Formats: sequence, structure tokens, C-alpha cells
Amino acid sequence: MKLTAAEFDGLLSSNKLRISIIGMSNVGKTRRAKSLVAEPALNFLWLHGDDLVEAKLKPFLEEKGFRGVDGVAAWMGQPYEKRYPETQHLFLKFEEEAMQEIDYGIGRNMIVDTTGSVIYLPLPVLQRLRENTLIIYLEATDDIRKLLFERYMSNPKPVVWGSSFNRNTGESDLGALRRCYPQLLEFRALRYSKLADITLPHTILRDTTGRQFLDGVRTRLY
Repeated sequence: MKLTAAEFDGLLSSNKLRISIIGMSNVGKTRRAKSLVAEPALNFLWLHGDDLVEAKLKPFLEEKGFRGVDGVAAWMGQPYEKRYPETQHLFLKFEEEAMQEIDYGIGRNMIVDTTGSVIYLPLPVLQRLRENTLIIYLEATDDIRKLLFERYMSNPKPVVWGSSFNRNTGESDLGALRRCYPQLLEFRALRYSKLADITLPHTILRDTTGRQFLDGVRTRLY
């Protein structure tokens, strides 16, 4: 959704401003969302993508005794495991359903805190997101990309790899992950950038209040 600063102001004041934030896991999407809902006067409804998908996965998680984001990661597994193609497919299927069920007509401002895998959803789903929200991409800098990998290896979140993972002959599972993860980041960065209306370095507006975050976004509108 392309907006002018004036249109942005009008939608915010009439409780019709809808924003979505995209980017890799751990890059700060939820931090920005929390800053908006922390200020009641802004009247933002927060839709957390991970929670929406987890709710749909609940029967599968409970069957294995899993819960929470860590449980989703344990259920999904790693891309070198035999079960991974099926769990990845189910995750994306339920994410697609969750995104399609969003009601953009509610009488409140809205922040859609997307999963890192939103870019893998079908084009009609992404087009609906684009038509109904101002899409902000939080871009990971080179130094944070290294940190993201270390975080992933120490406490893996559910990650959709798509076709970005492969293993060379004689290569260990860990070795393949280390080689392919930068490729995954590059692939995603390109897709996030194409989907976004605004791109912000993840460090910009990081520790601002909700109002300050909105003001910073507004200055980048045409």
C-alpha cells in the first residue's frame, strides 16, 4: 500500500492505519509491534504471525507434547531430516490460512507482525497483504546476519528453507547449515525488498516509542 504522509495521518487519526512488518526472525519486528500496542492512545491491534500459525498447529504440537515457538521448531525439525518437507508444507499451509483470515475492516489501527516465512506464501496472499497494509521491511545488516545465525544454531526457531538448503557429498549436517544459511538470508533479503513499501535498517527506530516509530516511518513517505 503506497501512502503519502497526509494519507498516513488521515488513516491513523481515523483508526484505519494498517501496517505490516516483514524481515528475518530476531530482527526486531515484534519489538516494534509491542511499542505500538504499549500506547493505548494509538489504538493498535497486534496480530502476531507466529501465534496465529501456532494456534493452527496446536493439534500436531500437542500430539508430540510441544508448545510455544520452541515447540514449533522442535516439531518442524531441521531441513536435513526426513520429516522436514512435510512439516514445512504444513507450516506454510496454516500460515497461508491465517493470513487469508485476517479481517482488515476492523475499526482499529492494525500492526501485522509477520513470520519470517511470509515471502514463501502464494502471490494472491501477498497481494492481499500489499493492498491492505503499508509493508515495512526491517533489513538485517551484515553484522546482525552473523548474529542471527549464531542465535539460530543455539536456539533454533521454525525456519522455512524453501529450496535454499542442500548438502554436498560428504558434508555434515552442521556444515551444510553453515554453508547454506547465508544463501537463505540473501534469498530472503531480495524477496523482502521486493515486497516492501519501505525498507528500514533494523537498527533505525529500534528503541523508540510507538509514536516515535510512526513519526519515523511517516518521514519516509513520499
